[in-house]
Amino acid sequence: MRITNKMITAKYIRSINALSIDLNKLNTQVASGRAFSKSSENTSAAVKAYQIRRDLSKTDGYQGNIAHAQSRLTNTESALNHINELIQDAKVKILAANTATAGADEKKIIATELRSIQSQLLQTLNSSASEVYYFGGTNTDTPPFTVDANGKLAYNGYTLERPLPAGTDAENEALIANLKKDSMYVDIGLGINIVPDPADPAKTIVDPRSVFHYSIPGINVVGSGTTTANGVTVSNNLYDLLGGIADQLETGTNSHEAVDELYGKLSTASMEIIYNITEVGSKTSYLDFMTGRYDTQTLDLQESQVNVEGADPTSTIIKFKSQQVAYTAALQMGTMIIQPSIFDFMS
Repeated sequence: MRITNKMITAKYIRSINALSIDLNKLNTQVASGRAFSKSSENTSAAVKAYQIRRDLSKTDGYQGNIAHAQSRLTNTESALNHINELIQDAKVKILAANTATAGADEKKIIATELRSIQSQLLQTLNSSASEVYYFGGTNTDTPPFTVDANGKLAYNGYTLERPLPAGTDAENEALIANLKKDSMYVDIGLGINIVPDPADPAKTIVDPRSVFHYSIPGINVVGSGTTTANGVTVSNNLYDLLGGIADQLETGTNSHEAVDELYGKLSTASMEIIYNITEVGSKTSYLDFMTGRYDTQTLDLQESQVNVEGADPTSTIIKFKSQQVAYTAALQMGTMIIQPSIFDFMS
């Protein structure tokens, strides 16, 4: 069989192309640090790599949710601390007004100061960031706290003294219980679960134990309902208690016993602020724990990813350099394999 220049050229070009493909593959491995760029190159490793990437994506999502919750809790704690300062200031003023030496004018001045604290309290309870209210529960669109036509504090449209004026005590207690549990939540990897709604088995809800609740319902901060003191119905919430004490000081008909009774109620109700500050601290500590856990998990997954997808730098560079030498040598050899003929100079 006669071997022609055309056959030699075709064979040479195929060899050069094969060397070029291998060289380009090794160059990609060196540049990217990855052993393969297509799943078809290593199917089993690609399956493991996709699983690792999925876990990394989930972990990254959980960390984003944790960061959001931490930011919200930090703002909530600041607002709670400010509310606590307002109530402590009010308590000092009330004690000053309820002394034997305090005159009627002085009591009226202190009553005015208490109403100012009332106003500041209402503003702080409606604190928000990015148009999301800290103490509104799942209500993030409108200010959760308002004052109704009778001057009483309302939470998400329900008067705190008696949410359902025409409702029974049991109905009001059930509504208050629901308002106290109404809070925002995020998925932080606790195994989110869907369960039947206890109130309506035909519906489903997210199991509250499988998510992280990061918001503090405002009703838990200020209190709700009423109690009877010396035959008089008294509000349990901080705002209305401050208003009741201010009324007593303004009228001039107050007795030390009446103010003491309201002051005691205020002191008891204000303990809820401390409890909620403690709860925020507990939630923040738990999120810090979860952050550390996911940081460690991310490092482990990244290490696994390198083991599965990564190319050994030393070995890959040596192979690349060897392939580069072979490719250069093949190019040089081509000039000697295909000898010029007289036909190359014919026009």
